[in-house]
Amino acid sequence: MSSLPPAQGPDESPSDEQWEAFLRDAMEGGGAGAPKEASARDRLAAARVRRPRRPRRPRSGTARSATAWLAAAAPWTAVAAVVVFGAFQMGLIPVPRSSPPAPAAGSASGPAEAVSLPGGGTSDGDQCGTKGYHHFPFPAGATDVEPPSPASPASGPQLSLSHYGYAAGPDGEGGIVIGLRFTTPGTKKPLRVSRTLGGEGAAVEIEGPDGLVAGAHGLPVSWPSAARASASGASGASGASVDVSDGGGGEIVVPAEALCPGHDGDSVARSLVPPADSTGTVTGPPPYRLVVSLRDPAVGTLRTTLGLPAGGGLLSAVNLVPAARS
Repeated sequence: MSSLPPAQGPDESPSDEQWEAFLRDAMEGGGAGAPKEASARDRLAAARVRRPRRPRRPRSGTARSATAWLAAAAPWTAVAAVVVFGAFQMGLIPVPRSSPPAPAAGSASGPAEAVSLPGGGTSDGDQCGTKGYHHFPFPAGATDVEPPSPASPASGPQLSLSHYGYAAGPDGEGGIVIGLRFTTPGTKKPLRVSRTLGGEGAAVEIEGPDGLVAGAHGLPVSWPSAARASASGASGASGASVDVSDGGGGEIVVPAEALCPGHDGDSVARSLVPPADSTGTVTGPPPYRLVVSLRDPAVGTLRTTLGLPAGGGLLSAVNLVPAARS
């Protein structure tokens, strides 16, 4: 047996002592053969086993953990917040604002020009802001429309306003509804007006401190009293004329398109009501003045039979409360 010491590992070359022993054994004829040098593959495998493992470094671009990222970004986030807040305070950052709410349905006004109205009639938009405007001229000698005085009983055909206010329809469109009431004090003769009021319809003017705020003419009239009379079978309830002698009346609607720009029906209707105290006593005139006028030949005819001026068959009513005279 050879006394050749084995190599220390597969990746190590034989030492000088091993070569000397090999040569000596070879010369003596009893050598066991040259020691084999480890292959390169074996040396690499042994080196990997013997070399201590190092922790892997994260590859470039690999995301950090959420905690580490937040810890690193927190200081910069705070700085950015301070900068943005300062810019906001200085007005450097525009703040988006919501658009103003659209006007409620039915509250829009018409243009400042005469236009055809839904349902019939024409607006007085071209007279917006005019003071003292009336579609039907006053009779000769009359300068204004005044309510009848309690001190002097009226005679002949009369027109008054039974009600007025804003009403919204089911579709959201609204208008100012005005009730008309006819009376014939001082006579028992009937007053039969045409359903179309002489083909001219009714005229409405609403005036405020700065002039006309709403107006229309040629407005059609509905006749609820005639419908009730027709249902009861009363004479004169059908046909082209309506008997309004006994407190009969009709109703007209001023649509939103007849309002001057910048006004809405509800506000205008509220301004037609005179102020009152806690007891209901009227304390002054209403902010807005409402005048309703119509012209029908039957009115002039009845006046003439009573010995009164025909007055062109014109009737007018106003929302002013008659003042008591002492």
